[in-house]
Amino acid sequence: MLTTREMQCLAGLARGLSNSEIAKQLEISLATVALHIGNARRKLGAKTREQAVALAVKQGLIDLVS
Repeated sequence: MLTTREMQCLAGLARGLSNSEIAKQLEISLATVALHIGNARRKLGAKTREQAVALAVKQGLIDLVS
């Protein structure tokens, strides 16, 4: 199960945002964004950030329209 922050970070990636842009939008540090994305990647069993986004979309955890 992904946390809200992990899903928010993946949703930012899905919208094409950089880690810096996600950090600014969520008002968290760049290191925290990287931590959330890494945790989400591991939980989803993804080898890459892109694969994590694809798996999250496929599982209905994030929406590309947001």
